[in-house]
Amino acid sequence: MTEAFLDTSVILAKVLGLSKEASDLFDEPDTVLHTNEYVLKEIYHVLKKKFNFTENQIGYVMDFVRENCIIHPAPKREELKKIKLTDKADRPIVLTAMKYGLILYIDDERTFREAHKYVEVNRIWKDHGS
Repeated sequence: MTEAFLDTSVILAKVLGLSKEASDLFDEPDTVLHTNEYVLKEIYHVLKKKFNFTENQIGYVMDFVRENCIIHPAPKREELKKIKLTDKADRPIVLTAMKYGLILYIDDERTFREAHKYVEVNRIWKDHGS
C-alpha cells in the first residue's frame, strides 16, 4: 500500500485533464491519497482566479478531492521553520508529507530537487500536445 501526498498541481492536473500520470494515481487501488487544507485553499484560488471557475464548479472539485483524499490540517506557522525551501509556499506541502511519512507527488522541478532532504518525492509530468 502506497501512501501519497498530492500537491496542488497534481490534483489540478487530474481535475483539468492535464496529466494521465496524475489521473492514474487516483485510479490506483493500492494507493491512499492525502493532501491538506493548505492545498485545498490553493486549489480554490487557482480555479477561481486563473480558470474563472464558478463557486458551484469549485464546489464539485472540492467534493471530489474530499471524497478521494484524506485531508490533513495545514501545518502551524511555527512548524514551517523545520523546512528550508527556495519556494516557501511549498513548505506546508513538504512538511505534511514529512510529518505523516507520505511520498510526495509534485510537478515542480525545483521543489522536487529540494524536498528530497525531507521526504521521498515523485515528479508527475504534465502531458503535452494532448
